[in-house]
Amino acid sequence: MAAAFGGAAASAHSSGEMAQRDITDCRGRRVVVGTPQRIACIGGAITETLYALDAQDRIVAVDTTSTWPVEALQKKKSLGYMRTVSAEGVLSLQPDLVLSLNDAGPPTAIEQLMASSVPVVMVDSTPTPETILNRTRFLATIINSPKEGDALCQTISEGFDALAQWRRALPTPPLKVLFVMSMQNGRPMVAGTGTAADSMIKLTGCVNAAGSMHGYKMLNDEALIPMAPQVVLLMAQSASRIQSELMGSVAFQQTPAGQSKGFVPMEGGRMLGFGPDTPHVALELGRRLSIFRKPS
Repeated sequence: MAAAFGGAAASAHSSGEMAQRDITDCRGRRVVVGTPQRIACIGGAITETLYALDAQDRIVAVDTTSTWPVEALQKKKSLGYMRTVSAEGVLSLQPDLVLSLNDAGPPTAIEQLMASSVPVVMVDSTPTPETILNRTRFLATIINSPKEGDALCQTISEGFDALAQWRRALPTPPLKVLFVMSMQNGRPMVAGTGTAADSMIKLTGCVNAAGSMHGYKMLNDEALIPMAPQVVLLMAQSASRIQSELMGSVAFQQTPAGQSKGFVPMEGGRMLGFGPDTPHVALELGRRLSIFRKPS
């Protein structure tokens, strides 16, 4: 964990500054943090974790990917989208700590925040169960809630154990699922390996129909048909429009998903955020996907 997340120095800077600790973030930066009471969260996974640690009263602002729990965006100031944040906008809220996922941006805004007098801690955003557990411990350390962090990690681990047990009981072969992020000029943008969608598909016991690709790619008809997805996974926010466009595609109609109208939408932040509730989200999603399995 130390390499990816760093840690907090056990000793305080001085007897008069017992609240101050040295944190090494995921970029290897040494950051001095105190006892934050006005935290700006850039990244839904950070927001969800702090809420799960019962630290929501210490959050002053969140970004728009902080869709879970739903009250976060309703009750906290908005920082805008995590990849288009404004340093001036963040700093105008007078936070005493900025917690940001490592893939937030733009880079110039993140650099401006780091150059300010406000402590900025960059947090690993890799979409894996291991990262969720490590990130939870890391954030619990930063807000000085180690007991709550241990308890939450225990709950998360038990959830992943239950999910693994459910996966072992699934029939073979696994279901082929395609995640479609958006449509551009009638062509779907799909998720290959190295994406949160790919990780979530694997957690559900399915295989990614676009697993031969890396990252997000646009598909033409010739590439889509042989992928033969049995189900298309969509973000609920854009599901209706994407489903309508796909069903208007002659190529998509030739796939198993097109023939069965196999679409499963889920709220994007819950599905792709990889916060503490991920084990339950994956189990819920896996059960919804399993409806499209053909009887053996």
